[in-house]
Amino acid sequence: MENSMMFISRSLRRPVTALNCNLQSVRTVIYLHKGPRINGLRRDPESYLRNPSGVLFTEVNAKECQDKVRSILQLPKYGINLSNELILQCLTHKSFAHGSKPYNEKLNLLGAQFLKLQTCIHSLKNGSPAKSCENGQLSLQFSNLGTKFAKELTSKNTACTFVKLHNLDPFIFWKMRDPIKDGHINGETTIFASVLNAFIGAILSTNGSEKAAKFIQGSLLDKEDLHSLVNIANENVASAKAKISDKENKAFL
Repeated sequence: MENSMMFISRSLRRPVTALNCNLQSVRTVIYLHKGPRINGLRRDPESYLRNPSGVLFTEVNAKECQDKVRSILQLPKYGINLSNELILQCLTHKSFAHGSKPYNEKLNLLGAQFLKLQTCIHSLKNGSPAKSCENGQLSLQFSNLGTKFAKELTSKNTACTFVKLHNLDPFIFWKMRDPIKDGHINGETTIFASVLNAFIGAILSTNGSEKAAKFIQGSLLDKEDLHSLVNIANENVASAKAKISDKENKAFL
């Protein structure tokens, strides 16, 4: 019994052979491609985080972007307060950065409907001629609803022109389908219009309907402002009529 115990204790004390381990460091190089998309190559994030004007999304300066937008749209005049993040969201289209950044789709839908409501009220109250009733109340011009001018007030072309005339387009983050071709082919009209509607939606959802209505009536539908939606719509309607007249005249020749 004693001999067997000694044998077991000796076997437990056998030296353990050490394993030889060779550590190797491996370096990997990742190539980030810039320029046109090439299948199989990983793109540099900076190449798709820049808008068509060359502004990098991650390096947006509040003084150069958000503060200028507030001034252009005259937001302080109506006591409207929008955060820097919300303004940037209004300026960002879903096509930008593969939709990975907060974009303006829902705000656009909300703002478009509220703009239609306010332009209908504007057409009812500011029709030509706007006659007063005998009791002194302003008569509503229902015949103005559905006219070419009323439709043009909320058209994408009118909103897009407004954005361009007020120099808001350099701040918009969106992706061009084909950088070689012009903005019209790349969907510029729809995207720029969505930005204006998004600001209306943002004001409505954060500052209330009263301030949103004052903003539309004061900044967008002011007849005295040459770059207002009213004057832009008038020019678009007049231009369309002139084109139709020219075609008719050529047809008779």
